[in-house]
Amino acid sequence: MENYNYTMDDIEKFIKDYKNSQQTKPKDWMLSIPIVGRKMYENAYLEDAKRNFFEKKYYEMLNASLEEQQDFINQMTPILNEFYAEEENNSKKR
Repeated sequence: MENYNYTMDDIEKFIKDYKNSQQTKPKDWMLSIPIVGRKMYENAYLEDAKRNFFEKKYYEMLNASLEEQQDFINQMTPILNEFYAEEENNSKKR
């Protein structure tokens, strides 16, 4: 689902979808499992940080100029394309 005409509304939807997608919460038990658990924890922490960054940046851009919003949309386009392509592939596998 490649798209090059996203809007701020599409990015808002992406943030909601991204927050709900296979979110692994970092748990203490992950840290107690050697190597694999620590890696799972690191990945979960990174994903959570990305979710927070996207959301914060989105809210900053709501009050920005149209040029800044368009630049933000252009920067987010590959991320949205990749996310929704992966979601589509995962749904086909089910």
